[in-house]
This record gives sequence, C-alpha cells and structure tokens, in this order.
Amino acid sequence: MKPALFAIPLLLLAGIAEARDVKSEIEAGNQKFGAAYAKGDAAAISRLYTEHATVFPPGSDMVTGRDGIQKVWADAIQSGMKIDSLQTVSVEQYGNAAREIGRFTAEVPNAQKQMAKVEGKYVVVWKRVKGTWMLDSDIWNLNQ
Repeated sequence: MKPALFAIPLLLLAGIAEARDVKSEIEAGNQKFGAAYAKGDAAAISRLYTEHATVFPPGSDMVTGRDGIQKVWADAIQSGMKIDSLQTVSVEQYGNAAREIGRFTAEVPNAQKQMAKVEGKYVVVWKRVKGTWMLDSDIWNLNQ
C-alpha cells in the first residue's frame, strides 16, 4: 500500500508538468501566429490550423477549411488591423485536444482611418496532429 501512496503525488506532479508543457507549446503556437500576422502572411497563419478547422469571426458566419481561413485572415490584414498581443489566460488538456482561453489587444482603423485600440477575448480548441498542437476551432470577439 505504501508504494501507491508515493505514486499518487508523482502522478499529480507529472500531470501538472504536462499541463505546463501544453500551455508553453500553445503559447509558442500563438507566437508563430503573431509573427505570421505581423508579416502579413495569411497563408502561414492558415497552416497553423488543422485541415478542417473552423473559425467563428465576429459579425460573420463560420468559415471552415484552410482556404477560407486564409481569406478571413487576409481580409483582416488588408483591413489594416494590427494585433498587439495574444495573452493565454488558461489551458486545459483533454487527451489530444486542449482548450485555450485568452485575451487580445489590437489596433483597428476607425471610420476616420485613424487607429483605435480594441480589446477582446478568445477561445481556441487545439488538436494535437502528428505531434504538433494546431488550432481547430477559433472564436473571438471584442469586449465592447
């Protein structure tokens, strides 16, 4: 019985370490997203998504598949929107999937073509595909 008592804390610590690793991998994915966005590379952004991923842009219908997702992000880039930050608030892993909750800040052109700062939140369901965490379901909206 005593060996089992020692094994339980070790299993809990291993689970905590794995959760930290998942969070850091997802944060690294967000850094790739931000770098591709800053370069205006919607094609690179779309490759961060699974083949049949779905995005849920604010004020628009859902879009499924990399080609459509590439167009969504190309339109956002073309609009002049600049993403300032993506901040992971929490990550929970569910086997080969994980849910990320986060916040973002961006600058968007207003009606007078002046940049206005906006804040929002997002939820992403990530899937592990061939050892890599990829965005699979992505929804975001503004705080105001």
